[in-house]
Amino acid sequence: MEIQTDLNSFSFKIGTLVPWCKNCGMRKLHKDGKINGKQRYECNHCGYRFVWSSDLPKRQFNSNMIAFVADLYSTVGISLKRLAAKLKRFFKIKISHECIRLWNIACSKLKLPKIEPAYSPIWHADETYFKIKGKGHWLWIVYCNHTGAVISWHISKSRFFKDAKAVLQKALDNAGMRPEKIITDGLYQYDAAIKKVFGWRWNVQKKNHIKDSGFGKNAILERFNREIKRRIKWFSTFQSLEGANAFFNLFFYHYNFYHVNRRTKTTPAALAGIKEKPLTQLLRCFPAP
Repeated sequence: MEIQTDLNSFSFKIGTLVPWCKNCGMRKLHKDGKINGKQRYECNHCGYRFVWSSDLPKRQFNSNMIAFVADLYSTVGISLKRLAAKLKRFFKIKISHECIRLWNIACSKLKLPKIEPAYSPIWHADETYFKIKGKGHWLWIVYCNHTGAVISWHISKSRFFKDAKAVLQKALDNAGMRPEKIITDGLYQYDAAIKKVFGWRWNVQKKNHIKDSGFGKNAILERFNREIKRRIKWFSTFQSLEGANAFFNLFFYHYNFYHVNRRTKTTPAALAGIKEKPLTQLLRCFPAP
């Protein structure tokens, strides 16, 4: 079993002489000289030779280090360059802001768990404006009033019917159920999209679609949109669509699993009955047996 001693070091319990192979995960290793003062190992099972400097294959830094940086970048108002400078100042770790950017993209491509609320009576849907390379884009969000979780999100260049339909369809697929009511603003595209995704009878006969402003019943999602704008104001514009998708994927993951709702006094994931899957666990390809 491994022990994380700090952000950049890794040790082992007494009695465990060698780590596991980064290629096949076996512990049948033997020492094979040193490279730049670091011990090199060779696997007796697959013949793979490596220097143990991380618990991740083909990486110099540990999973805890990468997860810490991804968490800090996606939740705190800080730029990539400033984050790299603080790591160098406080932890004596010299890495570039480009390396941090690639870490965030790699983390966002993991199979991050999604919220599947067991009971979701009211949904809120809204869109907020942001920029990619100086050009306006829209972030669509579907928010669960009961759990306080972001059920789905979608990025588009426009506010057409297809965009509203896309985010609502994602919410229905993730939740696996229709809400009792859905609250939106006055954007007329929601009417046709809700009829298409949830069904005409659900929308018209039961009158489950409520339209209200951000100062009324939809104020809870407007407050959440302000939190998003507070976080992204540090870079004013994303440099690519890939970067925007990576950031929001990690931002909503951390929000759903670690943000404590003031009303429910717990996290959205805990309220929905979903077990936490930290980034360190998702990053490790071959955990210790």
